[in-house]
Amino acid sequence: MKRHHRYALAAFVSIAVSGITATTFAEERAQAAAGLLKMDIMVNCQDGNAVFRIKNVGEAWPKTSTFAIYNMRKKGNKRVRKLISNRRMRLKDGQRVSFRIKTAKLPTGRVGLWVKPGWYKREFYYDATVSCS
Repeated sequence: MKRHHRYALAAFVSIAVSGITATTFAEERAQAAAGLLKMDIMVNCQDGNAVFRIKNVGEAWPKTSTFAIYNMRKKGNKRVRKLISNRRMRLKDGQRVSFRIKTAKLPTGRVGLWVKPGWYKREFYYDATVSCS
């Protein structure tokens, strides 16, 4: 069986260029999906309940995020947080969500919201807090 080196070289170059193009597109998609959370959060107390209103002011989220609501307390000099509720959601650009938490049975009436994105690691700190007592 006789092989032609020109055809083999052309096939190799074609595959190599296709691989570079696919890699370039994959990097562009990853960069587009790696945006940070951009939210407007409004918090208030209504009839003794804490109400969190969140609006996504950035691009649509590429993956789900966890909305976690904590009861904020102190034990001695140490701050303690206890998870009250969490929900996984994926917001589109401009989408709004709201959460209502009954604070009457909570010892301090202080609650905090933290959003944990599913597409990048973010340190824990409250995105919003409120005290309804």
